Amino acid sequence: MKILNKIKLIIPVALVFAPFIVFASNTTTLGSVIALISSYLNSILALLMGLAVVFFVFYVVQYFLKPNDKRSEAAQYVMWSLIGFFVIFTFWGIVNIVIATFNLGPNNPGSWQSFINMFPSN
Repeated sequence: MKILNKIKLIIPVALVFAPFIVFASNTTTLGSVIALISSYLNSILALLMGLAVVFFVFYVVQYFLKPNDKRSEAAQYVMWSLIGFFVIFTFWGIVNIVIATFNLGPNNPGSWQSFINMFPSN
């Protein structure tokens, strides 16, 4: 039975990393692999940011619609969503710093002098 549980854990992990293995055959340098991973991370972070905004707006509306004695739960979710925004923006910044440092991909911000170039638009 323990082997079956290990197989149940290995299969999803293998499916997550399968695209990296397939795309690795088309890449020739470490930089292109890092660029591929950073582009995936940018896409995932954009999706997470969109979901965080939806949850934030939902719980702000819930905060104003609930009676005064039941607002604490919605307020707690609003606080955690703000913390989530901070964490997501931090990871997004780290990914873009890696992209700029190693000059990877077409979405290279190039210069950090402008906020327009800070986050790539895909």
